[in-house]
Amino acid sequence: MTTLAVDWGPVAVWISAAATLLAVIVTALVALGFFDHLRGPRVHLTFEPTEPWCRSGEGEDGRGGLWIRLGVENRGGGSARACVGRLLTVSTDGRPRRDVDPVQLRWAGVPRSRAFDPIDLGRGQREYLNVLFLADSVRWRLVTFQDPDFDPGFATVLPLEGRHTIEISVFSGNAATATRSLVAEARPGEHEPMLELT
Repeated sequence: MTTLAVDWGPVAVWISAAATLLAVIVTALVALGFFDHLRGPRVHLTFEPTEPWCRSGEGEDGRGGLWIRLGVENRGGGSARACVGRLLTVSTDGRPRRDVDPVQLRWAGVPRSRAFDPIDLGRGQREYLNVLFLADSVRWRLVTFQDPDFDPGFATVLPLEGRHTIEISVFSGNAATATRSLVAEARPGEHEPMLELT
């Protein structure tokens, strides 16, 4: 039986060169962070018109009301660092409100003195961002700074009537910005307001 010796000649050189080039490209892409989106943090905003997103409780003045909060989840592989929630715009019945400026929102579950500090979200962690407080079924209040030295110069109270669309973003130091809109509408004759995330 005769064995044939195959001389690959320049083909072996080309295969070796292609493998080296591929290794260099993959190394460069890893170094530049091209694959970070596959294992990095991904911030998502969630809401359902039930507990724990909607929670009855006391406001700062001790009177009862309904807290409306967004869930902020990290569904990625790494920690989402320095997350901050901000209200961007408000419109009522489809008309942009010029009397409300962008403002930072308050984290739930932490002392008021630290409620505006950026937070880190570990993989799979969910925190809540306070957005609205429905005070005694009379008016909506945007949950933001209440410090005595904060003079907003813009409305932080919205009338109960009308369909309010509140655009909210959560910014992170190392994750893409997550933006959604919360729609709040109190319907005449109904005990609970209509709330949805779009």
